[in-house]
Amino acid sequence: MELREPVGIVASVVPTRPSYYSRRVSKNAVRTVISVALMALLLAVFFWNVDLDEVKRALEQANLGLILAAAATALVSYWFRAIRWQLILRPVGHVRHLSAVLATAVGYAAMTLLPARMGDLIRPLVLSRRERIPFSATLASIFTERLFDLWTVVLFFLFFVIWPPEMAALDEQARRNLDILSLSGYLLGAGLVIGTLVLLGLFRYQDRFIALMTTPIGLIRESWKQPVANFLGHFLDGLRVLQRPRDLIVTLVASIVTWYVIYWQVRFTLLAFGVDLPLRVNYFLVTLSVIGLAIPTPGGIGGMHKAMQLGLTVFFAVDLNTATAIAIVYHAICFVPITIIGLLCLPIFGLKLERVDAPALEDGGPS
Repeated sequence: MELREPVGIVASVVPTRPSYYSRRVSKNAVRTVISVALMALLLAVFFWNVDLDEVKRALEQANLGLILAAAATALVSYWFRAIRWQLILRPVGHVRHLSAVLATAVGYAAMTLLPARMGDLIRPLVLSRRERIPFSATLASIFTERLFDLWTVVLFFLFFVIWPPEMAALDEQARRNLDILSLSGYLLGAGLVIGTLVLLGLFRYQDRFIALMTTPIGLIRESWKQPVANFLGHFLDGLRVLQRPRDLIVTLVASIVTWYVIYWQVRFTLLAFGVDLPLRVNYFLVTLSVIGLAIPTPGGIGGMHKAMQLGLTVFFAVDLNTATAIAIVYHAICFVPITIIGLLCLPIFGLKLERVDAPALEDGGPS
């Protein structure tokens, strides 16, 4: 199927191309302003009451070898993510490993540099362009990937909740907060089970679901109905790994391995600053980081920093300045190396940094 599939739907809805792009530019500008404002606010909260001289001293005293080990481990985790992405897309078609790796690097670079998690859109777009598979399927694969991420993070977090390490420094407020987080973990786990069952039901009644969704659209304009039906069909194909037991198990194992590597990445970072906590503590810290990363700032800047800082200071009695230094380095380890690699990969896709946006890719890339 031709790569321009998503454009076909847009073009049928949008009457003129100039007006479409003017609206896109306006929306992007608003989204950027909101995202940057959020980032600034969160960074202000993050650095509140912090002694910058002490943070600098902690950074200077950190073990460089362990930081490099953490950075290498982070790159290994992205490699595993690319493998898992291939597994998710197996029901759709064969995806070359190199293409998955390159698209992963470009997508996470975009996530670092662009607002509102644009990398989650750019990554499937560039893979669709390189591998000539339907964009709707690669887009759905990102949704599936996030579902596996949630399953895995919640699973490890519940392991932390059921077998918690010694946390003698907790005050009463911190214990209440931990109880709330634990309850939220159980509720989210239950919600994931229900949501997955709903998705499986969509596969069983796929034709009915598509007909139900497209009938109102056909009443508005008949020519829109078939493109939307095609999009939904390919989108469900991108979720189909959930329906194939063998592929589901293999992909889940790959997800567990990926996140286990990430937990060691955190452990190496903590050890670099002389903070030696049990490995399962990282199951909790990463869960908080994922919550912070969900705030739509470029690269999770601010949200991810504050989440890691809070986790270390409130629950494990780490000094505020040391926790601040750890959060800064951990975020850099997560995003700086993969961003550099992603930027170096842009020419392979025929892209330039200033043109890395959805419209440019939908047009087939920059000229």
